[in-house]
Amino acid sequence: MSGIYISTDEDPENTPEYLEDGIAFEFMDSHVTLPFKDAVAFIISWCATQKQVEELNLDITLEKLKKKFS
Repeated sequence: MSGIYISTDEDPENTPEYLEDGIAFEFMDSHVTLPFKDAVAFIISWCATQKQVEELNLDITLEKLKKKFS
C-alpha cells in the first residue's frame, strides 16, 4: 500500500497501527513517521520542488495545512 496518513484522522480505521502521533508516509512495505511540523515542511518543499503549487492551485490548501499542524 501507499499513502499519507495523519494520526488525527477522525476514523481510526484509516490510520496504520504503527502511527501514534504525526504524519506517516508509506510506500509498499516501507514507511516513515514524522512529527507534524517536519512532515508539513516536507510536503510543502516537495510540492514546490515539483512545481505543483501553482499548477494545482495548492497555495491555500498548503497554507491551511501549515496553520493546522505547524
